[in-house]
Amino acid sequence: MSIGLRISVALVACVLAMGAGAAQAERSTIAGNAGTITLDWQATQDRAGRPLIAGHVITYGGKSGYCSTRLLVETLDAQGQVVAQNVGFVPGYVGGYDDVYFELPIRTPGTGYRASIASWDKCAGGQ
Repeated sequence: MSIGLRISVALVACVLAMGAGAAQAERSTIAGNAGTITLDWQATQDRAGRPLIAGHVITYGGKSGYCSTRLLVETLDAQGQVVAQNVGFVPGYVGGYDDVYFELPIRTPGTGYRASIASWDKCAGGQ
């Protein structure tokens, strides 16, 4: 392997390592009498470099489904204080034993973020 190629590979590895440390995955779970609903997410960017929250809503239980799942995204400052809030929706229906992907744009960039399930409507379905 040539020296130039080795340097290029090392540089790419360093850049990937730096980027991997910047995005932290978060998880929150809400327990209910029909199972649980879990939100896995991380702050990332779209292809144009704009910040967004991307993740999955995962349900463990098949008693019913969820419609109009609303997510609350809070922008935090360096001290962890909320400086902005935005509500977005998980697209479509989240059924029992389901895993639904979502992306929400971050309207106000900050040093940190917190995402949670704000509310949902129960829908028919499930086991």
